[in-house]
Amino acid sequence: MACLAPPASFAPFCRGPFASPANLYRPPASIASLSPSSPPFYPSRVMVRWEAPPAGWLKLNFDGSVYNDGSGRASIGGAIRDCNGRVLVAFAEPTEHSTVGIVEARALIRGLRPALSRFRGRLVAEGDDLMLVELLTGEETQTRVPQAMQDEILMLLGCFAAYKVQHIFREGNQVAHVLCKEAYQRPGVWAGGIVSHAVWEKAQDDVHGVAHERLFKKK
Repeated sequence: MACLAPPASFAPFCRGPFASPANLYRPPASIASLSPSSPPFYPSRVMVRWEAPPAGWLKLNFDGSVYNDGSGRASIGGAIRDCNGRVLVAFAEPTEHSTVGIVEARALIRGLRPALSRFRGRLVAEGDDLMLVELLTGEETQTRVPQAMQDEILMLLGCFAAYKVQHIFREGNQVAHVLCKEAYQRPGVWAGGIVSHAVWEKAQDDVHGVAHERLFKKK
């Protein structure tokens, strides 16, 4: 696939510094300073929020949904936003039923294509499938995704001037998650900030830094 130059209308218009990731747990100093013999500390909850990309970058959040209830339903969704949190492009589509790993990979590919057709600058690709993210970053070798799909994803990412693939908990991936649900009722592709009210509300929560609680089982 050829790498296309972006039209001027899609160039990122951003302001403000890049905030550090907020979905990472940072223990207080009293815990961090425990002796090496102390038992490991596992938080029972963290607060997760979406973070805008750095100025001059765009962020693609993607998600895949698979129902294993015999209905055969599966969908993909995603949104491309700038560093002010504006939704530039969004998509929501039903897809062929398959494994979670394959459907998540389809969502990423589906989001990279419209991004690349409009823009080839710097891109953050962010999703809540940790295994897929670690596969693409080289941290994991076990995969649920066919080699051809991996190769296609890496080829598309390589067409950008720079890219980063990163994980976020589902609580911080709300826009893409809602788009997966929208695929069953209102499938489509939207540009210019025109999205459904449900998606717009989640995007506004992200812009305003709304945090979502994620609970963990204690170890």
